[in-house]
Amino acid sequence: MAEFNWDNSLSVGVIEMDNQHKVLIDFINKLVDQIGSGDNAVILQKFDELSGYVVKHFEEEEALMDKFEFSGVTTHKLIHKQLLERVGEFRDKIVANSLDGDELVRFLKVWLTSHIKGIDIKYGNEINQKKAA
Repeated sequence: MAEFNWDNSLSVGVIEMDNQHKVLIDFINKLVDQIGSGDNAVILQKFDELSGYVVKHFEEEEALMDKFEFSGVTTHKLIHKQLLERVGEFRDKIVANSLDGDELVRFLKVWLTSHIKGIDIKYGNEINQKKAA
C-alpha cells in the first residue's frame, strides 16, 4: 500500500506539533505496511502503538490550545473525541478479524490530510498571531 509522506503543506506552523505529526506519519506507515500481511496480531500491535501516540498527541495539542486560549478549542476537542471513537471502532474490527484494510487506510489518509490542513492549521495560525503580537 502507498506510503504517507510529510510535506510542507501539512505544516501547522508550530514546530512541536509539526514534529508530532511527522511521528504520527511514521506510525501510520508502520501500520499500513502490516495491513496487507494478514497477521492480525502484528496489525493490532501496530494499531495500538499508533493509537497510543494519537492519544498522547491529542492531549499535548489540546494543552497547547488551552495555553494560547485558541478560540476553536471546544470544537477541536470534540473532533478529537469523535476521532478517538472511530479509532476504537477500527480496533474492535481488528480484534474481531473483520478489518477492511482499505477502509482503514482511506480513513487514515482523510484524517491525516483533512484534519491537519483543515482543522489544525487554524490553531497554528491563531497561535502564531498571538506569539507575534
